[in-house]
Amino acid sequence: MLYFSRFIEEIRNWIMSESTVKTFRTKDTYFTRNTAKLTFEKLISFVLGNNRDSAQVALNDFFRDSEDEPAMKQTLFEAREKISYKAYEALNNVIVDKFYDEGHAKTYKSYMLIANDGSVFEVPQGALDTFGGQKSSKSENVTAQARAVCFNDVINRITIAAKMKPFCNGERQIFLEMLDSFRDFGKTLMIFDRGFYSKELAEEMNKKGLFYIFRIKRNCQKDIDGANETDQVISIKGGLKLRIINIILPTGEVEKLATNVFDDSLYIADFAEIYNKRWGIETSYLMTKERLAIENFTSAKENLMQQDFYAAVATYNLMEISCMEQEAKRKEDGVDINRKNLRSANRNIAAHEVRISLISVLLETEPDIIDKKMKRIQNTIYRCFKDDKPYRSYPRKVKYPGKMYPMNKKRNL
Repeated sequence: MLYFSRFIEEIRNWIMSESTVKTFRTKDTYFTRNTAKLTFEKLISFVLGNNRDSAQVALNDFFRDSEDEPAMKQTLFEAREKISYKAYEALNNVIVDKFYDEGHAKTYKSYMLIANDGSVFEVPQGALDTFGGQKSSKSENVTAQARAVCFNDVINRITIAAKMKPFCNGERQIFLEMLDSFRDFGKTLMIFDRGFYSKELAEEMNKKGLFYIFRIKRNCQKDIDGANETDQVISIKGGLKLRIINIILPTGEVEKLATNVFDDSLYIADFAEIYNKRWGIETSYLMTKERLAIENFTSAKENLMQQDFYAAVATYNLMEISCMEQEAKRKEDGVDINRKNLRSANRNIAAHEVRISLISVLLETEPDIIDKKMKRIQNTIYRCFKDDKPYRSYPRKVKYPGKMYPMNKKRNL
């Protein structure tokens, strides 16, 4: 069974390590005194656990149980600049590595399913020169935006890697950059939505020994467009070999998939189910945007924005791990065995509880107090479950670009 407390302990050890401080401070003279109000470990814990309140309100809460006077927000921003955002990216890698190294990952017929997709993020207008943006359909003004791409393990709900770049970067361009440092998980099957396919990308993934499924949009490529059998293998000029799957959806639309999986143990129904699981990455974006307020950046400076971005990704993964643990525990206890619907942990409550734990537990030194706090957090998640109602569908609404979190209207209650 997963033990969420072990992941917290791993993070505590990593944050407190002298090598971590030396690696990710932006100057050798930083964090050499232990008497500072905002030490390296306090800053990491603060950013991870910050629910994106206004800076001074968050600091007042952070120092509420401390004998020290709260630091001022100017001090906070100056101190955060002393840490590279790569510290938070590395922290997420610590979480991911521990999860997979301990053998917790589930697979689909021995394949790890990783969905890849991009999303446009609203960023502070002060970051327009750094990240660029685009004009909205309702205004001539350019709205500051960034583009993010995530690799999400859709069976285990873990975001393996993420990157936020200037808006001018294309999703495919960012994906290829991330692919260079992608960890080898064995049999990895990557799932792509429409718009990602290109012959060059497919060939690049073949070279790296990765399996893939692309959903193909209309008028993509002559050889692929002409492959209308339910399941057939084609060869494209240049030697690229693809398996084309045509699936008729309940709406009558034909879903065309292109893959390099020629495994006879995967049937047409399997490919339909695998592609359907791609929706998990959309759910992960929903969680990070709506529940973890990833777009509610605390600054317009690039380093601090990237800190906020990777901190939210790390918190999301910890939230999912805590939910997995309690879902497994309830299944073992047989609590929901007579329920009509399947049940899962309430992610809204779990996100709040995990953020509290990251502040209150990471800086705690007494083992008994740590255990007591962890049990309280785990018990809260265990009690708060909700029904999962399958086969629900809603029309996809396209909203106009707009600022969800303008810098001058942060909530403070």
